[in-house]
Amino acid sequence: MNTRTAQGQRRSAMAAVDRLSCVPISRLGFNVMLNVLVSQQWLFAALRPAADYVISRTAPMVPGIRVKPVGAPVSGEWVWAREADDAAGVVLVPHGSGYLICSARTHRGFASHLSEYSGMPTFAIDYRLAPEHPFPAAEDDALAAYRWLLSQGHDPAKIAVAGDSAGGHLAVALALRLRSEGLPAPAALALFGPLIDPSYRACIADVRTRRQPLDPRAAARAVALYVGDHDPADPRLCLLNAELSDLPPIQIHYGSREVMRADAEAFAALVVGAGGRCDEHMWPGLMHGYWLWPRDEGLTSLQVAGHFLRTAVAEANTAS
Repeated sequence: MNTRTAQGQRRSAMAAVDRLSCVPISRLGFNVMLNVLVSQQWLFAALRPAADYVISRTAPMVPGIRVKPVGAPVSGEWVWAREADDAAGVVLVPHGSGYLICSARTHRGFASHLSEYSGMPTFAIDYRLAPEHPFPAAEDDALAAYRWLLSQGHDPAKIAVAGDSAGGHLAVALALRLRSEGLPAPAALALFGPLIDPSYRACIADVRTRRQPLDPRAAARAVALYVGDHDPADPRLCLLNAELSDLPPIQIHYGSREVMRADAEAFAALVVGAGGRCDEHMWPGLMHGYWLWPRDEGLTSLQVAGHFLRTAVAEANTAS
């Protein structure tokens, strides 16, 4: 099969997924599966290898990348696109999927596109997952990864952070944690369909969430496994309640069919209201997770984010 034929088949398959995602039964099936997992938490450990295999095999990667696993003292993997240069900076990538599944491996494609479009290598981290490791385990691991980058000689003005879904939540949580501990901030944050409020209150009330497969009520029950015994309104968890001043420049991407669109909009407004920078990019027709299987405007979204990260790092170094 030639490359053009394979690309055509991929486009046809993704178009079919788009159509199916508007069918009510797809929402019902997804929510039934998610509710079973929440009620039978031991299934997560059994599901993760299969999810890692499927996502890593289907998510497209930039050709010619180099990958270097890291096992200690933090776990993850470096991804270099062909033209990436760590002299320009690095991008720390905390992966998404509700703090419950996925890994650096599943997000290798996502990381490769960020490396390609930013011109910097990415370091995608593996952090401990819920329900075995509830809050603040993932945040502690992200902080350890950031400290490790500093210990490797990386200038914080040349570190950017980019995360999707729960990884977007973790990117902001890391910046808040660094500020509270008096540690230097990264140069910028790029967020894709980020988790903002684990209770999903605004998202549940948002009528725009009805024509996509993920039910925010089911998502809230799943994320509650990470929240654990903590108050979901805690500012470390509900970012709408956090003090959002003095954060690095932020760029936020989401589709018009994003389940957490209402929270993304509210978060951006709060950051700007606190005197910060938060540029919003809404991509028509796209739903949660488009960045893992990007095409057309999804690729443009990643290009815009890569340019933002590269420019923010360059500006941070000019100012320092």
